[in-house]
Order: sequence, then structure tokens, then C-alpha cells
Amino acid sequence: MNMTQIKTILTPLIGLAVAWLASKFPLLDQATWNTLVSSVVFAIVAVVMGMFTKTVTLAETVGSQPGTTVVTTPEIANATENKDVIAATPAIVTAVRAAGG
Repeated sequence: MNMTQIKTILTPLIGLAVAWLASKFPLLDQATWNTLVSSVVFAIVAVVMGMFTKTVTLAETVGSQPGTTVVTTPEIANATENKDVIAATPAIVTAVRAAGG
């Protein structure tokens, strides 16, 4: 399991825990408080998950284009099953720099 998978599993679980704890200590009437806290918590969860997965999604999208290869960090390359997304190695970095990229 890679870090992206761990983050995307833990983020909603943390959001659920925060919403549950907030429901136990309401600052307004229960219905209003639950609606407010749930809305805010899950909006934050959605934004955070988007931030965690945007680089992997970008690498997969570009790598799926015909004739393209994405050279990226080992973490991102390991987070995708796309064979056209590869990790940068010293040899690859040297070759890209020599080619003027």
C-alpha cells in the first residue's frame, strides 16, 4: 500500500471522527449543528482528497495518451499501474537533460 492510498483511506475516516465528536458537543441546536459541522467537514475532506490525488491523476491521464511517457517521482510512479508512468532514475534524468528537456 502506498502513501496516496493510505491518505485517501484515512482522510474520510478522520472526517467521520471529527463529525461524530462535534455531534457530541453541539454549540447550537442539534439539527443545525450537525448540518453545519457535517457540511464543513466533508467539504474539507473533498478538498484534501483532491489535493492528495491530483498529481497521480495527472500522471495517469498524461501517461494514457498514445506515444507519451511520464517521468515522475518514485512515489507517484508506484501509485499508478500505468506502464507509461515511470520513476526518474539518474540515467533517465541525464538522458532527458542531454535531449534538452
